[in-house]
Amino acid sequence: MITSITRILKVTVSILTLLSDFENRYIMRKYLSIKILSLAVILSVITSCEFGDTNVDPAVPTDVSISALLPSGQTAVSWAIGGEMVRFSGLLTQQFQGINAQQLDNYRYLIREADTDGVWQRMYFNSLNTLNVLITQSIEQDAPHYEGIAKVLMALGIGVLTDAFGDVPYTDAFGADNENFTPSYDTQQDLYSTLLPNLLDDAIEKLQASESIGGTPGNDDVIFGGDLDQWVIAAESLKLRYTFQAANRNPMAYDETLAMLPNVISSNDEDFEMIFGSLPNEANPQYQFTQSRSGNMKMSQHFFDFFNAADTRKPLFVNGEGSKNFEFNGYYTTINSPVVLMSYVEIKFIEAESHLMKSSPDETAAKAALDEAVASSFVKITGGEVPVDYQTDLDTRWAAAIDKLEVLIDEKYIACYSQSLVTWTDYRRTGYPSLELIAGGTNAFNANGEIPRRLPYPQEERLLNLENLPIKTPNLQTRFWWDE
Repeated sequence: MITSITRILKVTVSILTLLSDFENRYIMRKYLSIKILSLAVILSVITSCEFGDTNVDPAVPTDVSISALLPSGQTAVSWAIGGEMVRFSGLLTQQFQGINAQQLDNYRYLIREADTDGVWQRMYFNSLNTLNVLITQSIEQDAPHYEGIAKVLMALGIGVLTDAFGDVPYTDAFGADNENFTPSYDTQQDLYSTLLPNLLDDAIEKLQASESIGGTPGNDDVIFGGDLDQWVIAAESLKLRYTFQAANRNPMAYDETLAMLPNVISSNDEDFEMIFGSLPNEANPQYQFTQSRSGNMKMSQHFFDFFNAADTRKPLFVNGEGSKNFEFNGYYTTINSPVVLMSYVEIKFIEAESHLMKSSPDETAAKAALDEAVASSFVKITGGEVPVDYQTDLDTRWAAAIDKLEVLIDEKYIACYSQSLVTWTDYRRTGYPSLELIAGGTNAFNANGEIPRRLPYPQEERLLNLENLPIKTPNLQTRFWWDE
């Protein structure tokens, strides 16, 4: 893992910061020529891109080195996941409380189509288009190691999108060079069952290629510093996540998940995460939010009260007794905090739940994995061990629990805080943690007033791609494939 940030990273984060200031506006049409889109992100220091419309300098070269595309794609996908996706997840599971503007509405389950324009643009426009160009150029230049990394990141991004929206474009998403500006949508079932596993298997094959004539990543890889073995582990870990999360559709999913454990993340040191820098234009997305949207969101009272009195992680996750403002130097909100894309902590919770829920449950193995998950969380966040009083309380709650899954998910709710969509996904899968509905959560998009199960498709998709839009009438309670 490297902490130094390249010049490309600085440029990309600066542009993403600027883009975030236009969160609810029509920034750029996402289905422009893919190469121009990627260049607009990467090369703004040497060309002009006028944010707010589609003006791009026609003098920009149409070819960018794969070593420049890689850090741009890595930064962009980490930014979108660690910023807006984490906020949606935290607001809907009451880790955060919206107190003004869009965050207040989203906290009260009012999520409009326009509210998702920004994250959709940043995932497709900034992130996945860049990665698709990287894949194409890597193939052309016989650089399978670059291709493999790009495909892992593509699977990560599409996976997060489908977990938030349901059916999403993938197979047909990058056809702008062929004047396809209205991509079709892949079903979540196809994505989970074949497309994402096949993409990750192909990524692993490319990462393990004996030769990469077009080049092998080094310092331009701002996540793993060119360590291809770590990228293989990340790919295997994502395969495990997708297998596990489809358990409602696959009665053998838990057993299959346990069989995959030898190949996945095996310690905190192997976490799949992006570490941001210490300069203003390198800042972590949550830190940037505290600077540009001060007063829009704070830590929720529910999350504040959820912590055991002996939990030494609390000061690094939530602010002090007073305002509980989001503006503080916590583990995830310091300028150079990591964006965790997948962690050993998540893996151990997945292992624990799989032992508990498989066809022949093993509560002893489940508790052992749970203890390791909690211990690893304390080490990662505080650098220290689980306090004795905390472990005693956990043991007592586990022994007394009628439904041990509730104890497990309650622990995961804290330990996987700010890690992608994990807490929201867990709530939708299991109904835990137990959350009281927010008053005033009934609206035209959320008629039953319950916690939303999906994000609405963006307004731009309604305007520009209505024919292919899977849901024509926004409804935040319509369940998608793995949630049925």
